Amino acid sequence: MKRVVTAFDLLASVAEMSRLAGGKLENVYRTGAGYLFKFAGGFVAVTKFRVSLTGIVPEKTHEGAETLRGLFRDERLLAVSMPRFDRIAEFVFPTGRLVAELLEPFNIVAVREGRVVWLMHSYKGKDRAVVPGAAYAYPPAVFVDALSADVEELAKAIDPSDLRRSLIRRLGTGPELADELIARAGESPRDIAAEFKTLIERVRAGALEPTVCIKDGVPVTVMPIRPVSLNCDEYKSFDSFWSALDFYFSPMELEATAAQATQGIAQRRKRLEASIKELEEKIPEYRSEAAKLKAVAHKLLVYKVEIEEALAGRESSIRVVNVDASKIRIELPEGGGVELKKGLPLGRQITELFEKAKELEEKARKAEQVLERLKRELSALEEQQRRAEEALKASAKVVAKRSWFEKFHWTVTTGRRPVIGGRDASQNEAVVRKYLKDHYFFFHADIPGASAVAAPPMDDPLEILQVAQFAAAYSRAWKIGIHAVDVYYVRGEQVSKQPPSGQYLAKGSFMVYGRREYVRHIRLELAVGCRRDGDVYRAVAAPPKSAPLLAERYVVVTPGNREKGKLAKELAEKWGGCPVDEIVAALPGPSRISEEGRGAPMPWEEVEQIFATW
Repeated sequence: MKRVVTAFDLLASVAEMSRLAGGKLENVYRTGAGYLFKFAGGFVAVTKFRVSLTGIVPEKTHEGAETLRGLFRDERLLAVSMPRFDRIAEFVFPTGRLVAELLEPFNIVAVREGRVVWLMHSYKGKDRAVVPGAAYAYPPAVFVDALSADVEELAKAIDPSDLRRSLIRRLGTGPELADELIARAGESPRDIAAEFKTLIERVRAGALEPTVCIKDGVPVTVMPIRPVSLNCDEYKSFDSFWSALDFYFSPMELEATAAQATQGIAQRRKRLEASIKELEEKIPEYRSEAAKLKAVAHKLLVYKVEIEEALAGRESSIRVVNVDASKIRIELPEGGGVELKKGLPLGRQITELFEKAKELEEKARKAEQVLERLKRELSALEEQQRRAEEALKASAKVVAKRSWFEKFHWTVTTGRRPVIGGRDASQNEAVVRKYLKDHYFFFHADIPGASAVAAPPMDDPLEILQVAQFAAAYSRAWKIGIHAVDVYYVRGEQVSKQPPSGQYLAKGSFMVYGRREYVRHIRLELAVGCRRDGDVYRAVAAPPKSAPLLAERYVVVTPGNREKGKLAKELAEKWGGCPVDEIVAALPGPSRISEEGRGAPMPWEEVEQIFATW
């Protein structure tokens, strides 16, 4: 069963991750299995199992990711590359690079100006040292590099008498790809080399057939091509290789996360199990020894007179067989010897035997009580561990495939009209330049520093009020605590990025010409809620009247003194699913909750159809 991606898998993964180039690194998180990088175009998981795009976000934290975040956050990704045909992936930024080594020991290394500035683990070996401040060097190459070598070079490295072994040891294919190449190309080294180069070029170009092989109901491997060499019960196909990697590796990552998170519980369980085992062995020993002592004491009691006669040297059925300085050994009529203490009255010795047997029985009784208590504690720990593992698994959220409008502030009116607004100056620029049609309406709070909001034309005053509420909420008025603001709207043809002669327009700014229509004294309030579409949870925002169309549960917020992060965390816990960072992004600023509500949201496909009319 595959436990880590191969170099061939990583090549396919790098091809997919390359689409992130040009986007910013928005955040870095630590997870139980490794690190999670949030780019403008998606998430990347870097764990000991794989480096790939991912659609599953496990429980995450900023702790342990502070330095990496400080090094590269908000930088644009220039490229994702694979330096050679090996399990090494590299993310290149303007100020440096991030290298993920999926070799032993798994490591992530941040490099600037050729030197290590951060790393997961320091490493010193015969081949190199990877330590802070040192010049960074890749691990020594032990294979012919299939990425740079031509067919002839690859063919020379393949031993005709031992095809599989030479593919694995000289070209670094690993057993899986070696078997696949031989199955596809036969036993000619040159044909195998040509097939190898063909597969590499196909994968580099993104021509993938992502497949998971399943045997006896269990996934046993994942490949970026449909294998012909494997005997699988089922071949499960995927639209993307990263989604196949999610399907295959996310259970392993969650298992590793759970093991780490419950390490303390596991250690306590181990100690309890050892104590229980010891007691389970001791209790029968105590009882057995007590039974033996009682049996001897009873025999001595039965023959007490005869024994005393024998010890006095008189004729008796008891035979004295040995005497030394401290002990006397006697033999009973039915056979079997007994040792007695010399100089201690027989009656006292019989009493001591009964007392010692009683002590051992008491030990066994108390040990049984302790054993029962330890078993209860172990059962409670097992339940605690099970719940912790289930909670961790439940915390892993499927990331939605984002529609074009989700990168903006977006909502839908009660009349089912689509609305978008810029989140910052760059997006305001995009809204005006790309999405604002001449006959559409442009809304803007009558205050500097507000979202540029666009919507199709509408006649219903209630819908106009709703869009005005949306525009007012995402303005500086909320952040400074103003509770009402005027909002104006104009037709798209009245908005221009062309400044008057001799003037300059900053990024995100625009000129509005002609008559403006005003909606006065708009109260700042916004509904923020959560919806579930299959396995995907989404945070949504809307004017209060249209919130039931979009969210199953929502709150209406107004400007207040609760920090966005704290309020978002509280809401995420209450709603049980929506990502905290999405709720933070939906909240306009510090807020207070004025009311709560429930809705019956339209299907997500209907939301997408509404925006498809844009």
